[in-house]
Amino acid sequence: MTPQQIREALASFIHPSYPEMEIQVEAWTDDPSRLAIYFRETKFALLYPQQRWHYLHHLIPAEFQDRYLSDSVWYELAPGELPGDLVYADEELVAAITEPIMGILNKTSFFSTLDEVFTSPENPAVCQGDFRVAKSILPTKGFLESEYFDVFSVLMSQGGYCDCEILYNVAEGSEFARRYWAKRQSPPKQK
Repeated sequence: MTPQQIREALASFIHPSYPEMEIQVEAWTDDPSRLAIYFRETKFALLYPQQRWHYLHHLIPAEFQDRYLSDSVWYELAPGELPGDLVYADEELVAAITEPIMGILNKTSFFSTLDEVFTSPENPAVCQGDFRVAKSILPTKGFLESEYFDVFSVLMSQGGYCDCEILYNVAEGSEFARRYWAKRQSPPKQK
């Protein structure tokens, strides 16, 4: 496939979820035998690079990725960002800090507070695909804004790429997750 054909195919996968995303496919300047793919989206301004990649990775079929993108370099950017602006978590550091951070999150009742916000009988929170609710809770649990990157890197390493995924994939005994699966188990109501 040509770069233009790859760009068009990517747009067909991504634009139903991100209709305004700009996609650019070109030879990578560091190694022209490989493709560089630039994904630019306003909504990415609220997301960490790992979240951006996670959402795109799940929109593009694995078969297409394996066949056409396996040797490509991706840059998931917000408007005005450059590839050098992106900060990624160090996997070894995340592995080393996972246990203490999870311990603090449990000890401070972070997960149960997040769960309560999403299961409140009056005005429950709705997940926006980011960490806006979790970010509003962290300071009430004694976390500094300078610690958020590490906290969310740990949560993402556990499968929590947004507020609701923290409750589905990371928090143990989440009422929010229990309700979701109970609803899925119930047969559809007849009209």
